[in-house]
Amino acid sequence: MNVATTIAVSLRQPFELRTWAKSAAWSPWRPEVISVIPSETLHHLKCFGPMAFLYLDPLTDSRNPLSNAVLVRGRERLKLAAPQIGLDEAFAAFGLMPHGPRDVRIARVVREIERRPNAFGRLQDAAALACLSPSRFRARFDAELGLPFRRYRLWRRMATVMRTIADGGSLTEAAHAAGFASSAHLSSTFRRMFGLTASDLLALGVVIDVSEDIVLSECEHASQPKVHAARAA
Repeated sequence: MNVATTIAVSLRQPFELRTWAKSAAWSPWRPEVISVIPSETLHHLKCFGPMAFLYLDPLTDSRNPLSNAVLVRGRERLKLAAPQIGLDEAFAAFGLMPHGPRDVRIARVVREIERRPNAFGRLQDAAALACLSPSRFRARFDAELGLPFRRYRLWRRMATVMRTIADGGSLTEAAHAAGFASSAHLSSTFRRMFGLTASDLLALGVVIDVSEDIVLSECEHASQPKVHAARAA
């Protein structure tokens, strides 16, 4: 399940996508060349060639729906700029320009989470930093980012896990860096969030790339797929 709204872009062959809804279970598989997957959406994706995944920053990127014409033009620009493209250029292809946060109180908490991902074990502590009551903070955070505080905090902790692994750290070191009690705690949380454990993911030969200047993901070689991070708070 994705926490950030995601623009999935095929750079060659179409990919297949299906999504889950409580009222209708899994949708049928459908072929796509580009799709916007809303945040908090359980989905399965099969890719058959190189793809780009752009993860919108909940704090600063617009959540307004993108028209089909904008998506088609953006995809063509990405294809022309492949195989490597800077983050700002990639987002600009879809008319998504960086801007400041709307609520500086919420931004203050988000930046502290980025600096210390294991901070704010209690929502009350985050609310105090924002100078808001817990109930008001919860509502403002949800309105500002489009997802609950605890879900966002967990997402950023997982980003720390990915960075630690990409830097050559062990799962135990990654768990410690992200504030998990143990590697077993990380494993169970990772599985609930991504559908498999971190060790299972690494066993597939996945190469994690968290560089800030590459957003393309090669899916052609199943033996060694690559995971790339795009712009995020």
